[in-house]
Amino acid sequence: MIQTPEQFASLNKASFEMMHTAARVSMAGFERLASLNLQAARSSFEESADMMKSLFEVKDVKSLSELTSTSMQPAADKASSYAKHCYDIASETSAELARLVEKQMADGNKQLFAAIDSMARNAPAGSEGVMTLVKSAVSAANTAFDQVNRATKQVVEMAEANVAAASKSATARTAKKAA
Repeated sequence: MIQTPEQFASLNKASFEMMHTAARVSMAGFERLASLNLQAARSSFEESADMMKSLFEVKDVKSLSELTSTSMQPAADKASSYAKHCYDIASETSAELARLVEKQMADGNKQLFAAIDSMARNAPAGSEGVMTLVKSAVSAANTAFDQVNRATKQVVEMAEANVAAASKSATARTAKKAA
């Protein structure tokens, strides 16, 4: 419980620092995504120019057919790689933000339990049952939050495993087609 202006200022400072860190993590993820997009655009521009040059050099239908068949596979691989990089950036940024939220929740729980203990010490006689009920409710809410958090992590892990499996499968299929 906040009892002095210094405690209030300290709480505001901690909140500001957490929000600043979250903004910094988000910006870093955005910068990585923007950098990836610039790389992809540059690469696409260069590859398009090379493809146009190759098209201008085509002399017959057989050469055109070979050119189109050989150019499709690398494009599919690059699209898959781009999607994986985007997913990795989003996943890493999300994980960092989740760690910040978990830390904030843990700190908030410590403060809440300290406030409840302070209230219990200063509560009038006969209110022990109410204080026990409050502590029990807070503990139940924390347990529920932990269970949801664990379930969410499991879902994310399963999604990551599925993305990895799909990526391997797509790579294997493209390798078979190329062979």
